[in-house]
Amino acid sequence: MGKSNSSRDWTQIYAIYGMDQWQTLVFLLCHAVFFSLLSVIFLFYFGSIFHFFQTLFPSPGAARFAAGFSGAVTSISAVCLFFAAANFLYSAGPLHYEMAQRMVGSVYDWSSVKLALDIGCGRGILLNSVATQLKKTGSSGRVVGLDRSKRTTLSTLRTANVE
Repeated sequence: MGKSNSSRDWTQIYAIYGMDQWQTLVFLLCHAVFFSLLSVIFLFYFGSIFHFFQTLFPSPGAARFAAGFSGAVTSISAVCLFFAAANFLYSAGPLHYEMAQRMVGSVYDWSSVKLALDIGCGRGILLNSVATQLKKTGSSGRVVGLDRSKRTTLSTLRTANVE
């Protein structure tokens, strides 16, 4: 098997390729902050929330459980949303780059490759890795990337120029 060299850190990867769907990261972070603030409100106003639940449940134990359970679910949701945002941030660039390096490393003989096609190339992480590997081996092979977005295609050409 070939050997991959992923010597770049995540800051270099983001500097070259940027991030697809940054709106998802903003969405996750905004909701995580919202649920964090809601958790703090639950903490400070627990007595008032408990009295509200007492109007719904006749038993004080059930009302306290309902108020505590609601606060716990809210705070756990905030933590989960922060973890989801961190996971999305990692998987948006560095994970794709690492997987591209593994795929490139799994091909034993690049000198015999004449054409590589990347359908849905996105920002071109795999496309550029294959092109770089072909250039290293001195192959005369070509790399073709197809994507449905014109904006992404232009971004791929820019990143190919940087690479």
